[in-house]
Amino acid sequence: MVFNSDPKLVSSNDENSTLILASAAAVLPVSELNAINRVAICKTATVVHVQRNDQIKTENSDRWLMYLVEGSLSLFLGKEEVGVINARTPEALQPLFLDKGAYQSARTTTMAKIARFGRQQFDILLKEQQKNAVTVMDIHVGELDNLVFDDIVTAMEKNAISLAISPDSADKILNSYRSVAGIPELADVIQSDAGLSAHIVNAANKVDATTNESTSSIRGAITRLGVKETQVCIASLLQSNTMKPSSDVLKNRFSRYVQRVTLSSSIVQVLSKKLPHLKPEVAALVALSSDLGELAVLTYANKYPERFNDEQSLSSVVENLRVIVSCWLINSWEYPAEFVDAAQKSRDWYRNHNGEITYTDLLTAALLIIQSESPDSEKSSIPSANNLLLARRLQQSGIDLTSPGDIIKAASSKLVSVQMILKAS
Repeated sequence: MVFNSDPKLVSSNDENSTLILASAAAVLPVSELNAINRVAICKTATVVHVQRNDQIKTENSDRWLMYLVEGSLSLFLGKEEVGVINARTPEALQPLFLDKGAYQSARTTTMAKIARFGRQQFDILLKEQQKNAVTVMDIHVGELDNLVFDDIVTAMEKNAISLAISPDSADKILNSYRSVAGIPELADVIQSDAGLSAHIVNAANKVDATTNESTSSIRGAITRLGVKETQVCIASLLQSNTMKPSSDVLKNRFSRYVQRVTLSSSIVQVLSKKLPHLKPEVAALVALSSDLGELAVLTYANKYPERFNDEQSLSSVVENLRVIVSCWLINSWEYPAEFVDAAQKSRDWYRNHNGEITYTDLLTAALLIIQSESPDSEKSSIPSANNLLLARRLQQSGIDLTSPGDIIKAASSKLVSVQMILKAS
């Protein structure tokens, strides 16, 4: 890290000690450390006071996890200004220079403070912490959450979980699945419904108990089951999982879920074609599977229309349980690891990582595009893609989130072709 003027390092006084401790509890990935380890890393952390118009470069950034804690920074890629980071914003919770492809230097526009934590020390502490760690999700739940969750737990224990299929989808699938020409078309029919897709994958993963490989696409599931057995499964699943919504609140939320998941599945297929290392059929199943927890909540909440008679109550339960139930289902049904990652992180809008674009990144992009073009709610917490590091990384791979209309158009074309298959019988 290089400054034009000499910064003053201060880490011993009470003010900066408080600032360091507060930062450690908020910034990523330092906040992943437990309380004891955060105290340990704070003992060697420092606060750098930076003068106005000082330049900060990437030198020694491999030694430090650095965070803007006061002031603002202009970001530069070469000589071009590519963005601004302000303290106490979600962007400031990520380390500076974590993604060197997004920007190469920064310049202060005001007096600023940067907190620095030892990168090697962090790695050692986190590795030690993870040796015998058990993942715990701390969620504050209420009576309605427990009502639905208890039913899901009971169903899982009996290996009899239900994931709702809408009557409209069920009718179309029932009238078409026996008459399609081949495996690709049959896969499109199955992928038209998230619940049906999940059950087919679950069945396929149980076919050969000796294999350690889980299927990662509907085409792979059909191949493993065989076409005739897949058709038998479809008929049985449609009969046992078709759900008629018991209230307008549940009907509206279920309809929005189906529209979002179906469109996101089509979008990720379009985006993945620009990335040779990702497969469209895998991307589609990742998108269909990531919110299975929400589908399970809606399925079991449907038993209690009198308890879920307003949108706020239902939305609260969905938000509390969506991720934990999704991950539970996906792990229990032995999906590949990238599916769990998508369920956990696709709504972590400000995350950043090095390396290639992942299926989770594509799903996050799809959710951003859908919110931009067809907002689900006026009070949505989904941010604009304009200032996200993910958007810049995707742009470097040929995916431009500033033109969401073009992506939606391509995805809609795919959906139309699937609807044609469903109506062809």
